Amino acid sequence: MKYGELPTYLGQHEIEVEEMFFYQYLPIKLAGVVEPVLEQRLKPFEKLIGAALCDFVAVYGLERFHDSYVYLTAKHLFEKKGCPFNRKGYHSDGFLTDDINYIWSNCKPTVFNYSNFKLSQDDSLSLLEMEQQADENKIESYPNESLLRLNQFNIHRCANIATEGMRCFVKISISKDKYDLKGNSINRLIDYNW
Repeated sequence: MKYGELPTYLGQHEIEVEEMFFYQYLPIKLAGVVEPVLEQRLKPFEKLIGAALCDFVAVYGLERFHDSYVYLTAKHLFEKKGCPFNRKGYHSDGFLTDDINYIWSNCKPTVFNYSNFKLSQDDSLSLLEMEQQADENKIESYPNESLLRLNQFNIHRCANIATEGMRCFVKISISKDKYDLKGNSINRLIDYNW
């Protein structure tokens, strides 16, 4: 595998949400447990989460799924011109890990770059290298409402925001690691104390 690979396309999924929200790395499944736990207001994402988790088990196996944590990032917010609510610039989700991420958005899809990147194994330096090595003639986006599987080799950035409006973005992260940073969303339906 090499940096600059394109993600895996898993079809389009229609989701309808009305309220604004922002959940950051909300644990929905702990390691050692099989079933995700969602509060009622996150039920619109149930089928999307189910599709991602079924794909993960099919590709990586039930044992790895059982031993992993699953996190939900979900944002339905107003985006202003030139000001996306996700990270600007080229980057890699789960850089230097075997974490798997699934992403979905209802509009302004993520832009992937399939240049042949040569990256240092350093978080800060690699971000500069991604920007320098990204050939803007080698970009790919997928239709709105596409579910995509990403690994650390998929280099991407936010779309350029030319029009203002509401955008819904969902990321399902699967990792053997605890994402236990202060400020991450808390799932009050699961008994854990990080």
